[in-house]
Amino acid sequence: MNRPSCYCLWASPLFVLLLAGCFGGKAQPARPEAQLRAKTALSRGIRAEQKGDSPEAEKQLTQSLSLSTSVEDYPARATALINLSRLHRLQHDLPKAETSIDLALAIAGIDSRLLAEAAYEKALLELASDRPETALEWANKAIAAEREGALGSRLNLAGRIQLVRGRWSEAEALAGKSLAENRSAGQAEEEANSLRILGIVARNDKKYDRGTQFLQEALLIDKRIGKSGKIAADLEELAETASNAGNLRESAAYLERAYEVNLAGGRLRQALENQESLAGVYAKLGEEDKANRARETARKLESQSTFQTPGNSSATISPSSRP
Repeated sequence: MNRPSCYCLWASPLFVLLLAGCFGGKAQPARPEAQLRAKTALSRGIRAEQKGDSPEAEKQLTQSLSLSTSVEDYPARATALINLSRLHRLQHDLPKAETSIDLALAIAGIDSRLLAEAAYEKALLELASDRPETALEWANKAIAAEREGALGSRLNLAGRIQLVRGRWSEAEALAGKSLAENRSAGQAEEEANSLRILGIVARNDKKYDRGTQFLQEALLIDKRIGKSGKIAADLEELAETASNAGNLRESAAYLERAYEVNLAGGRLRQALENQESLAGVYAKLGEEDKANRARETARKLESQSTFQTPGNSSATISPSSRP
């Protein structure tokens, strides 16, 4: 089982920035009609993306961008651009994503909230483009700019980038810091992400029991908050850990569970990968009948997944495909 699971990208939900007027905490006059319509379109775009309707999401986000641009509402414009970049990245259209995020960064520096989120998205895009060194630079900019309650997610991203770079001790330090931050802030989903990174690092250090403990904790959190894709990811990481520890039957059991979760969640490509990994495990166990059934299931899934839209919205609540 050679899946590079430690290099996966965990995608972020689309970004909402609610401002009273433009900046500051004082009471603001009633907002112009165009600004209200831009905000409505932004909300509709985010809801559409969460439902898996990427074309409608792009339509609404583009409308929000147009409306906010027409009245020079720079915070709303940057917010729409960040969301468009994220949407295009999840669809694996990296050139479009880069155009949008670079435009957002050009106008985001006037507000630390916007700058932190724009730098965070830029880092994710650089990582998806197989440029981890540049991704780390942007992740550090996001950490430096963060002034609200998202420091844990910024630290997690830097930790994931260090995994890609093979800097295990740096990844562990960042994940430990982010774990404390996320627990303090009550950010359950990011807490699970921190635990998953720690579990991967422990596996790399051949501390299989410790790695399993971290991953089981992550799984419990993701099940409690109902994050289907991340439940599957936890199970996949547990399968990898069990396999590395020589517990092949345990690995197969985790892969079977991951397959069922991915299939039910409509993530056919991931379900296919689960079956391919299962075939390898059963072959090692000498159970060729089960290995052949897994290969046949994978072949059937491959024909179905050809028609699946890349970057399905489920990625916003789960790890997306690896870079």
